[in-house]
Amino acid sequence: MIKKLCAEIYEGKNLRENMIQLNQMVKSEAVLDDFLDEYYEHESCFTGLLDNDDAKVRKNAVKLLGRVGDPVLLDILFQHYEAEETQFLKSDYLAAMAGFEYMRYLPGLKERWEILEGQERTKHSAEEIKQLQKLIWKAEPPKRHSFCGDEMENRLLLIVPRGHEETVLKQAESIPETHGRVMTGGCLVTTKNLEKVRQIRTFQAVLFDFYPALIPSLDGETIGKKILKEGLLPYIRERHAEKRPFMFRVDVKGMKDIAKKNQLAKALSKYLEENSGGMLINEPSFYEVEIRVIAAGTKGSRVFLKLTCMPDKRFLYRKYITSTSMHPAKAALIMHYAEPYLKPEANILDPFCGTGTLLIERAAAVSFKSMYGLDISEQAVQAAWENSRRAGMTIHVVHRNFNDFKHEYKFDEILTDMPRTENLRGKDSAAYLYELLFTRGRELLAPQGIMAVYSEDGKLMERKLAENSWLQRVQRIPVAKDHTSWLYILQNKDK
Repeated sequence: MIKKLCAEIYEGKNLRENMIQLNQMVKSEAVLDDFLDEYYEHESCFTGLLDNDDAKVRKNAVKLLGRVGDPVLLDILFQHYEAEETQFLKSDYLAAMAGFEYMRYLPGLKERWEILEGQERTKHSAEEIKQLQKLIWKAEPPKRHSFCGDEMENRLLLIVPRGHEETVLKQAESIPETHGRVMTGGCLVTTKNLEKVRQIRTFQAVLFDFYPALIPSLDGETIGKKILKEGLLPYIRERHAEKRPFMFRVDVKGMKDIAKKNQLAKALSKYLEENSGGMLINEPSFYEVEIRVIAAGTKGSRVFLKLTCMPDKRFLYRKYITSTSMHPAKAALIMHYAEPYLKPEANILDPFCGTGTLLIERAAAVSFKSMYGLDISEQAVQAAWENSRRAGMTIHVVHRNFNDFKHEYKFDEILTDMPRTENLRGKDSAAYLYELLFTRGRELLAPQGIMAVYSEDGKLMERKLAENSWLQRVQRIPVAKDHTSWLYILQNKDK
């Protein structure tokens, strides 16, 4: 098929139709390889199509050469870009150049961008500006805006693990000039003290509820019209020091139909970019504003904003993680529930510490005297050491099996996130580690000492508890709403 198409192109037959079809076909890597065999035998034919009188032929030739990716084509593409008089083709040349090392042309691209910025925008010049910006920003990422909205009254949605909304709301409402209510999966909060609210460690993310009403539509253009009318742009501008354009992306939640979800996101992005007077630029790679649309069944949608320029310094220590690392907000939530049972200036041990998240969040909750973390993974131990250093604290991290660990004094607290069965060799390994927790814990936990254990295997945990009468169960707190994980607070009965 490729040979037949190319043969007709060489003869100049049905050029527009054949070039469109060829472009569609070479999207497949296997077909592209077949095409490249043809291309390198007839290079001059394909590059010559950039001078064809038919703009649609030139357009498809540009796309095709971009997919070829031969470095020698960059000069040809740039020269034809500069010479091209058909406005709607300009952006295609730039999109094709994105796959090349185009740094030497950066000054010329910047000059062209400045010229277009000084002119009245048209549909096609706006698309060229967008592609120019992508190339310039790829080479020189833009300076981000500075957030300045802490002193304002803000309505927020704090994203929270389900079942813990009341807990986080209580923390938020302990802050002056802050009140709210719970909703499934979060807390809707109004505050004049944003800086303190965003220091709460137990929420996962914060969204701005700039328009607190249901929009009775799941159509992207309709949603775009509504949020622009309701003051989207002034709202964003007021919370940032600089007034230059903002890069954004759209994220749609709550829709199972992927095609409809993508269609909504595309239509909303297009409408906002075309109707914001150049103040909103759709750029998912460098976005500063996320327009988050949450579908409410067939009733319509709610729109929230994620402002990424607002600093979140809560978990800056968490640079090094593994696939089994606990999310720090979850670790903070666990430590919040454990806090009433924790002892100030305690000696603490985590026998399965992973990357150290639980220990670091324990340190943030209550003062401590010493901390030890054990793990059999050398990668995890190194990560825990680096993370604790970034957190500004000393954790003695040891690359050792809990069974081989000895210490000169007993610990006031043993806390841990028990390894999951799926990350081990099988149920026997899980049973072994739980057995180790209780047998070695018996030797290392001080009289009246506390064990705070997060477990996703309640049956195994209960069985081991029944076999170890030296421990008293103080609390069993569900962590997952569906009761698939728990925090156990246990106390050594010895005195």
